[in-house]
Amino acid sequence: MAIYNLYIFDRHCACIFFTSWNRRALPGIAIDGANGGDPASAAAVAAAAGGTGSPGGHAQGGMVGSYGGDISLEEEAKLVYGVVFSLRNLVKKLSGKSDGFISYRTNVYRLHYYETASGLKFVMNTDPGVENLSEAIRMIYSQIYVEYITKNPLVTFDAPITNELFRNNLNNFVKNLPGFER
Repeated sequence: MAIYNLYIFDRHCACIFFTSWNRRALPGIAIDGANGGDPASAAAVAAAAGGTGSPGGHAQGGMVGSYGGDISLEEEAKLVYGVVFSLRNLVKKLSGKSDGFISYRTNVYRLHYYETASGLKFVMNTDPGVENLSEAIRMIYSQIYVEYITKNPLVTFDAPITNELFRNNLNNFVKNLPGFER
């Protein structure tokens, strides 16, 4: 089982943070900033897969460069947000509850979703065998995001997250989750 990536979207639907841990490299596809944003390991993963990983990547959590094939990371984030938005609205119409959507599973991956009262949306993709991580995502928000982003006076709200303390603590937390594959 594996945890693949995490997207954080602001209340304006913009992806303000992305990182990946166990992204599968496909032959001939360049991967920028894979494995937690480490540009050197991204180049190594892409080189092993026959690609040309550039060390530019998105090491600071920004949305720079392409992340696989013909689709840019920005486009991928828009597609992920579109899926979440559509499924959330469908669940709301069917059940009448606005907080009814927490995850869905396909035979390839499982998407976990958490939305805060301020409109931040956390989306984590994992292996389909990983159990529901809504509590873990809630802890990422309350113990890591709030501590290193919200309480930091130097961080601009709704701006891309570039805080290294946030990134390091997030990586340590996720790597200690039961579903994380080393």
